[in-house]
Amino acid sequence: MAASTLLFTSCDGQVKPIGEGTLDLEKFSFNTKRTDLLPEKYKSKDYQDTYEIEINGEKENSIMFQRDSTFSNQFTPERKAIGLEYRQRNWGMDDQLAVFQGQYFQKINIASTLDGKIKALGCLADELTKSQAENLLKKLTSKYGASKTMKSSWNNKLTIHEWKEKDRIIRYVTSFTNENNTMKIVVDKTQGTISEGEKEPHYLGYLFIIDPALKSEVFGKMNTGDFVYINNESE
Repeated sequence: MAASTLLFTSCDGQVKPIGEGTLDLEKFSFNTKRTDLLPEKYKSKDYQDTYEIEINGEKENSIMFQRDSTFSNQFTPERKAIGLEYRQRNWGMDDQLAVFQGQYFQKINIASTLDGKIKALGCLADELTKSQAENLLKKLTSKYGASKTMKSSWNNKLTIHEWKEKDRIIRYVTSFTNENNTMKIVVDKTQGTISEGEKEPHYLGYLFIIDPALKSEVFGKMNTGDFVYINNESE
């Protein structure tokens, strides 16, 4: 399956929209606009603030993104919109929306400014073994050096690994789930059946890439969806 994967970046550096290739996270540039990844052609005709994408043109293999606002001082009279989030609502285990050195991610969440500049990407690699989760950390360490470690504000049992580069901040968090609160649906296209799948305890890998110039609009400001894993205890 990996042999037929099309990477997102074209020869001129322009990325393709989500669903038309796999985003190479190593080469991602913050010159990329939100509309490059989620163009208006994906806007749903049936649901407000929703984008519907057919993966590789397959209608039966479609994903949805929900747009919502990010606020500063959210629960005070001084509440102010400071950006937008595009949260991926569903995914399939065979989806390969993003990749980092051979590790594929089934989800991409996007945080942008109000005028469409991308502030951060949040990618999820689902159903990892412990070895796979540790191997991704090794790849990040090989690429960026030793990480700074911090405790997560969402769950102080989780460790955030952080690397700072001139053009990006990278954070990586792993968590473990026993799937007790998960409904897993198995679709058999051959038999035309839908059934509930078995629980499979596993690890999840959350990889965040943040624009350093906009970090003040990200850290401590984004507390919904997968972005809850991005903040440390002091943010």
